[in-house]
Amino acid sequence: MILLLAPLLFIGSVLYVAYPLLKSKEEPPAHDEQPASQTLLDTKDDLISTLKDIEMDYRMGKLSFEDYQSLKADFERQAVEVLQELETLKPKLKQGSDSPS
Repeated sequence: MILLLAPLLFIGSVLYVAYPLLKSKEEPPAHDEQPASQTLLDTKDDLISTLKDIEMDYRMGKLSFEDYQSLKADFERQAVEVLQELETLKPKLKQGSDSPS
């Protein structure tokens, strides 16, 4: 009896361990792209955080005044561009949410 049971347990345990490798692989779910507005909001948050870091680094003496002005002007320009893009998307977002379901 034991000679019959031992191979069955062995085969069962091998199949149990190998099952994840043997089953058919499913297609991974497609990643939904973030809406443009969410991407812009994330970019805006990153730019504001960077501007705060630049300000702190300058106050701590890690940046010279020239570097501070240059970096600040560059990131402020980028932030203005992102805010302008958000403003152009705002009417489109309102139209999309006002449409009847």
